[in-house]
Amino acid sequence: MQAVILAAGQSSRLYPFSENKHKSFVSLFGKPLLVHTVEAIKKAGIFDIVIIVNERSNAQSILGFGEKFGVSISYVVQRQANGMGDALLMAKSILQDEFTVIHGYHVDAEPLIQKILEKKHTGVKSVLVVKKSADYRKHGVVSVSGNRVTSVAEKPETGKKEELCIIGVYLLSKDFIFVLEKTPKEHYQFETALSRFAKNGKLSYVAVSTPTITLKYPWELLEVKDYLLQKIQKIKKKIGNNVVIAKSAELIGDVWIGNNVVILEGARVKGPCYIGDNVTIGTNAILRNGCVIESDCVIGAHMEVKNSILMKNTTTHSGFIGDSVIGENCKIAAKITTANVRLDRQPIKVTVKGEKVDTNKRSLGVLMGSNVTVGINCSIMPGIIIGNNVVIGPSTTVKSNIQSNVTYYTKFHEVIEEKSV
Repeated sequence: MQAVILAAGQSSRLYPFSENKHKSFVSLFGKPLLVHTVEAIKKAGIFDIVIIVNERSNAQSILGFGEKFGVSISYVVQRQANGMGDALLMAKSILQDEFTVIHGYHVDAEPLIQKILEKKHTGVKSVLVVKKSADYRKHGVVSVSGNRVTSVAEKPETGKKEELCIIGVYLLSKDFIFVLEKTPKEHYQFETALSRFAKNGKLSYVAVSTPTITLKYPWELLEVKDYLLQKIQKIKKKIGNNVVIAKSAELIGDVWIGNNVVILEGARVKGPCYIGDNVTIGTNAILRNGCVIESDCVIGAHMEVKNSILMKNTTTHSGFIGDSVIGENCKIAAKITTANVRLDRQPIKVTVKGEKVDTNKRSLGVLMGSNVTVGINCSIMPGIIIGNNVVIGPSTTVKSNIQSNVTYYTKFHEVIEEKSV
């Protein structure tokens, strides 16, 4: 059995975390999501892996040819983002008779592949993993009859209250490749070929009801984080080497701590929580509701962080960061406040590529790119996207998205009046 990992698309809707890379190269828990996915595929019992990458990818420098992971990895370069169908056809010469196809962010690949293999043992050769969802307009939707898929529709405008949606894990065969080759080339060539293949009665499916990973929009990194936090709760090692924890600090629940971490007086860390290497947690700081603090970060004194990701080498002072994703190398001054709930308590909508997208979340803070500097006393409204390489001036309230490579600030007018005597 062979696994094909798709890691070459533009990932534009994950901006600002995909501005210069595919989304599977976002790092969580000290390594790119792509590495988590490779490890999950191996645990499922597949050791022959093909990764389809774009020209900018540094996958080979991270993964090599798989030796240190106990697998064999081959690479195929897709020079233009022409969709999944084009990607698979580029890998045609090295595909086995049967192979799984998996998106590079599927850190949950192990149980999904196992479901596919169980279905394969019933004699079918091609299987989709599907899940009932009311959010069908964002996914491929299948129609079924008995154990067979009868058609595939990509992102339909109308449907039932819930539809069976494709989640991005497939078992396919060379028979499908023959159909794909005869399908007109366009962005949804893969989905069109799937529907044609289904009409031949050769496509089956397996439905799952457990949480699965979707990574289309930046706030969905919080759900990837939650999945990985559940996994590390099973790891026996909780505290690394050369860790200093003040006597008055509290660790509550499952807390995974890397090497050379310092947790100062009065700090409270409530699990599940991941703290990477060389992190400092300041006096009276609070981490709660599932935080991931990557390596070389500083959480300042009196800072509260709730259900958030702080990527590596980011420093903060005092304030509140809630339900947020903060990129690498950010410098955040004192008294920041990320508003994470609307005043009317309605679900938060985020502007993505000029379109308002309903997150279906009632709590969501800021989605901040890398290399952002934030001045003192700043407030950021719910669901704001801040690009990369941004400077935000002091005492600024951010009410709308900020593009990359700008300075953003509120102008103040100084008034000096002499007192009447």
